[in-house]
Amino acid sequence: MKDNKKSLSVYTAWYSVGNFIIRSISFLLLPLYSNLLSTTEFGDYALLVSMYSIIAVLYQSGMQNALTKYYLENENQVQRKKIFSSIFNSIVISGILLTCLSIIFSKGISQLILGTQHDSKLISIIFIALFFETLSFFPLHLLKTKEKARKVVTYSSVSAVINLLLNVVFVYKMRMDIEGIFIAQMLSSLALTIIVFPSVLPEIQMYIDKVLLKKMFLFSLPFVVSGLFSSAVDVSDRFILNIFTSKDEVGIYTLSYKIAMIMNVFVISFRTAWIPRALNVYNSQNYSVIFGNTLKKLTSVSLTILLCITLFSPYLFHIRLFGVTILNKNFEPGLVILPYILLGYFFSGLAIFYSLFPFISSKSYYFLYSDLIAFVVNILLNFILIPLVGMVGAAIATTLAYFASALFLFFISRRKINITYPIKNLSTIIISCLVLLIIGMNLKNLLVDVVIIIIYLTLIVRLSKISLAGLFSIT
Repeated sequence: MKDNKKSLSVYTAWYSVGNFIIRSISFLLLPLYSNLLSTTEFGDYALLVSMYSIIAVLYQSGMQNALTKYYLENENQVQRKKIFSSIFNSIVISGILLTCLSIIFSKGISQLILGTQHDSKLISIIFIALFFETLSFFPLHLLKTKEKARKVVTYSSVSAVINLLLNVVFVYKMRMDIEGIFIAQMLSSLALTIIVFPSVLPEIQMYIDKVLLKKMFLFSLPFVVSGLFSSAVDVSDRFILNIFTSKDEVGIYTLSYKIAMIMNVFVISFRTAWIPRALNVYNSQNYSVIFGNTLKKLTSVSLTILLCITLFSPYLFHIRLFGVTILNKNFEPGLVILPYILLGYFFSGLAIFYSLFPFISSKSYYFLYSDLIAFVVNILLNFILIPLVGMVGAAIATTLAYFASALFLFFISRRKINITYPIKNLSTIIISCLVLLIIGMNLKNLLVDVVIIIIYLTLIVRLSKISLAGLFSIT
């Protein structure tokens, strides 16, 4: 592609900025939700969002992975149009069917998730929102595949702003609570579809190549199953917490989990930029050095974020604006899970780093194995640990599940992909983070926390020989 000479850092930077904007806007909604929803209502919201993320996998059908692979492997523009058109049109048809079925069975779904049939209208709204989100997802993914980072960031940011404004109207002004949240999601997804569609309209033709679609679907099928496992790793702890504890604890746990998802801004950005770039870099002679340098910087950024979020998040429950705290103190007990969830996201980033081999070998079933391992570890540990230590057990289970996934991908790729590991630098980055984290969590002083972050950045720059600018530039 024409942008091949650009470094991975350019795309990661763009996606990091975009995800930062989007997640920042989402983070602005946390004070709104925590001060307007009770812990029990937030627990209901958490269960519905968990269902949303699992069902989204079925709507997408794993076809985004087929789009990336087959679109990049084929430079013929006519064939590329066939690829995108076949995927997009089939997704529209299946999405309509899924949405209609979900509306028909909305009462049963409401009973299953919330324990009551009275929220069937809310369930219908959620599935319509999922349909519109899917319609916008594939045009955006095509732009990502074509490395049109600026457009992706611009469109996504506009949609996020619309979602924020709609939340203010429906949740704050009209006091529609959880229903208002999902109506805002539905309308902002519709707006994004309308905004992004003109950019990919030349790529769409009104037909489906059945032979090509079957080939892509067979490639994508393991991603569907692995995606379900992956989503379950992310959200199954809410359902198990609800079984052993209460919706209050689910709500408290989920709010802190959302704070930890700030780390996911970087991880998602890295994932978006890494696979297309790694596929190109792999053919170069010095890829092993480049991959080693990428791992070093991935670790540096991830652990810097872990330190910052763990040490500074407690202050959000004590700073008051207009007479109320930024985050409701009723949710403060959930902060105990932060280090575990953040570490889990770091392991998730490592799994992404080691995910190149299944792509280059066309053995997508390795992702299925990876996510199955994570799923089994997560479910087993949740049932073992939650009855013993509550939400902390759920957080530990999530961390170890992500670690198991990363470890599996490391072992299956280490013989095929040679990486020059900067062992000394990685040791410095990890050990210094652990020591400073323990100090900060025990002293609990704002000035000390600021000094700790400065010390850590200095150590990375001087001992690991990474410039401050390069620290946040994955290459």
